[in-house]
Amino acid sequence: MLAKMKDRLRRPLRIARSLPVVGNSFRKPDLGRGLGPGAAHYRAYVGPPEDYDLIGGIQVGLLLAAGLRERHILADLGCGSLRAGRLLIPYLAPGHYFGLEPNRWLIEEAATRELGADLFRQRKPVFLHTNDFGLYRFGVEFDYVLAQSIFSHTFPDLLMTALRRVEEALAPGGFLLATYFDGEGPRERSGWLYPGCVTYTWAELCEILDRCGLAGYPIDWPHPYQQWFLAARHIDGAAAAALATAIRSPRADALRRVGQAVGPTRIEPDPGVGVQ
Repeated sequence: MLAKMKDRLRRPLRIARSLPVVGNSFRKPDLGRGLGPGAAHYRAYVGPPEDYDLIGGIQVGLLLAAGLRERHILADLGCGSLRAGRLLIPYLAPGHYFGLEPNRWLIEEAATRELGADLFRQRKPVFLHTNDFGLYRFGVEFDYVLAQSIFSHTFPDLLMTALRRVEEALAPGGFLLATYFDGEGPRERSGWLYPGCVTYTWAELCEILDRCGLAGYPIDWPHPYQQWFLAARHIDGAAAAALATAIRSPRADALRRVGQAVGPTRIEPDPGVGVQ
């Protein structure tokens, strides 16, 4: 009997030796490294693939610092290939992650390569494929709305549409956490720009937020390219201001310094090459 047990313990090793290898290591997954933003690869399409894991982790860290817990209902606006979603879907309670993304293929690729069918069935994420920022179509109110590198690709007309849809969809006491590209730039065009970027000064962004019924506050949180801000309905402005101040704590500042140390060099936006 002991001999049979030893034989069973050896079987996994024989299976492992039968897997395809390249040289002396297992075959590596295709992570899209070396491709530019917007390339037809599920990781590269949403931004530099070398930063895919870093920026996903930064988003989740900020949400947790802002009070996100598994019971909350979250909308990932422009969820792309689930860069943050692959971490948030297992964390949130089943049915509490909602992703809005017009490119269905990105979610299908991420579901296959990053999460798998079993996890999707267990956690029950909900997706909507539309380009009008129609969060109201989900039929729920959101405690948190995440918009990482979405408004950095919208001209003012589309930005106002998106922010009004966010304002309509926020639950009482709900928050928007989003990034923007700081700077002055041309505003002649309308709609969506990708992979190029649209820049706003903080004063311009605050004015637009106010016109959409939201109060905005900057957040000192790491990001290799953009700046974070927090927004809430005017009635929840005091709570949003307090939260933004709390996030700018020594602990958060330490994380920001670490992010700057290990992250890629900050670059300025190029109208022809976008970063997300």
